[in-house]
Amino acid sequence: MTGCTEWKEAIAECALGKMPEPDLAAHLAICLLCQDELRESRAMAARIDAALHRRAAVEPPLYGPDRVMARLHAQANIRGWWRWAAVGTALAAVSIAIVMWVRRPAPEADVTSLSKWRSPTQSLLRPPVAAAWTTRPSLGEGFFKIKPAGEIHAQ
Repeated sequence: MTGCTEWKEAIAECALGKMPEPDLAAHLAICLLCQDELRESRAMAARIDAALHRRAAVEPPLYGPDRVMARLHAQANIRGWWRWAAVGTALAAVSIAIVMWVRRPAPEADVTSLSKWRSPTQSLLRPPVAAAWTTRPSLGEGFFKIKPAGEIHAQ
């Protein structure tokens, strides 16, 4: 059953132990629905109080919280040990990798291929008379051939 909506909050406060105000008392005297709602609300509050008292009266098991806390501390210590072991293993692996990288043998340099390399444009940059600069004429020959017309051509 539901009472009048304008008195809902006042009835709830009255059910929890507050003394009813004169306006609410006058309304409760004439409204049967609000009287029933107040009675049901007080019964509900009494059931809730009784359940809370029963729950509060039950004593916790002997050494219950101490055992739980001891177990939590033991698990935390085990987890902490494994964490440090993992960190130590990772640091060892990284240090071994660094040592191996630093102490690796140097690659052998093949400098002979570098000394034989020539630029592809080198032949294009050579002047036409370069052969005369690098060779010597044989006996009876000269660097330049003179044509009968008087023109000089390099070999």
